[in-house]
Amino acid sequence: MLNTEVLLPKLPCIPGDEGVGQVVEIGSHVVTADPGERVIFTSRMKGTWRYYGIYNEKDIHPITTNVPIVEASMLAIAPCMAYRMLKDFRPLQHGQTVIQNAANSSCGQCVVQLCKAWGLKTFNIVANHCGYEAVKQNLLSMGADAVHTLEEAEELTSFNTSLTRPVLALNCMGGRFEDVLLKLLDCQGTIVYHGCSFDLPLAKTCLRKDLQFCKFNLLDWDKQATPVQKDVMMNNIIKLIVTGQFKAPMFESLELKSFVQAFRGTAKCDGFSTIKYIFDFTIP
Repeated sequence: MLNTEVLLPKLPCIPGDEGVGQVVEIGSHVVTADPGERVIFTSRMKGTWRYYGIYNEKDIHPITTNVPIVEASMLAIAPCMAYRMLKDFRPLQHGQTVIQNAANSSCGQCVVQLCKAWGLKTFNIVANHCGYEAVKQNLLSMGADAVHTLEEAEELTSFNTSLTRPVLALNCMGGRFEDVLLKLLDCQGTIVYHGCSFDLPLAKTCLRKDLQFCKFNLLDWDKQATPVQKDVMMNNIIKLIVTGQFKAPMFESLELKSFVQAFRGTAKCDGFSTIKYIFDFTIP
């Protein structure tokens, strides 16, 4: 087991890495939020599995009530990861193709929707278990152009599809799931490693010397980004939500006391979970 997590909490701690809440009271020097206003967390590992908490002004971002509460609760991580990976590593032209593995993940579903909104095409690879047909139909309904199992993608000796050969690949896995991206990616293409595949594979950079190998971690970007850059990104994603072009990844709401169910549901299917669990503190 390889621990690639770069942000670990200090124990003991309150779990929870993202969420949405309502401001109850503010300090005398707070200027960006008012009591009663809805806010999301923009800083990591602040402990959101609770009814009340005291937070620094810099760790929250006010959000309009036009954004549904579920979308707001998941706004700070997966949509931002997808947004940055599509924006930061190469210029993309209308109609070009992006290929990704683990397309059933929260980030993968966000990639599909952002590409659809921006006029890009997506070639999506998912595992052939954990309800593949339902996963495929969900991705297609979100705007995916092609959804294939790993085995189907491996059988493509040439990119004989209706799509252009991908110029950008998003990889969060290893082994065969990574190899098929490298096989199908166009010459002079770009591959971005994130999540569990955060470290670059030095050996494979030698096999495809024509490619640009990059890595992305949202925490690193967050440390370097200016408040203006963060606001622009958030506002662009919020605009897509309000106009109906972006919705939350597949989810199930639970009470906090059902956390064991959430853990088991996430861990089943060998890491290919299709559902994101949300702890709803408003459930009576």
